[in-house]
Amino acid sequence: MKKFAIMTLKGGTGKTTTAITLGHGLSLSGKRVLVIDCDPQRNVAVTFGVEAKSGLADLLTTGEVDILEVRDNLFVIDSGGRKLAEVELILGRKDNRENRLSESLKYLRGCDFVLCDCPPSVNMININALAFCDEVIIPIAMDYLSQVGAEQTLEIITEIQRLVSSYSVQFRILPTFFDGRTKISQMVLDRLRERFGEQVFETVIRINTAIKEAPWNNKTIFEHSPLSRGAFDYYRLTEEVLVQGGE
Repeated sequence: MKKFAIMTLKGGTGKTTTAITLGHGLSLSGKRVLVIDCDPQRNVAVTFGVEAKSGLADLLTTGEVDILEVRDNLFVIDSGGRKLAEVELILGRKDNRENRLSESLKYLRGCDFVLCDCPPSVNMININALAFCDEVIIPIAMDYLSQVGAEQTLEIITEIQRLVSSYSVQFRILPTFFDGRTKISQMVLDRLRERFGEQVFETVIRINTAIKEAPWNNKTIFEHSPLSRGAFDYYRLTEEVLVQGGE
């Protein structure tokens, strides 16, 4: 079972879109996928038009959770909305608080991939997601502030590794909102590849209106516009993740 945290401290980089679309792409490839919504905004559940009675907030406090099947082989744990923000206070008083998610899901079986859609903030939920996952996917839009957010995310990963000796996680960078008509997009992409080398995905997610339209109909890009370049880019990302996972 491969576990990914999809995280960056800069909003608007395609983080939730990547969690949802990569999850659906992997499920369409025959893999069993669980997407965990770690954000009180509940964008994963909203996109699929579902709501659970017990979500991540309940899982972290009582151990109870509803796992919803939203597509064939694709399952979702709802965040619990505002209740998840309240869990921050509860976790702060717990021993071993950074491993609460790992402990809650230690008996999870039957999944090939788990994707955690993380909020753009520094909080205990994100620290739990980092401690639970094997790898972090950091979406970076082709602008300066997105790069700054990515740098801050990497600093947090490094700090957790320093404080928790048993913690070890890899990271990969996913270029998003690439616009081939602009020099800035190519310049940012070139700098990312120069600095991070093979830690940058070969796949680049291009700007595509259809990607933004899909959630309005509670669909992913594969359902809304399967022949669009947005669908093509996420198909490529899915293949790249499968190859890297040895599938």
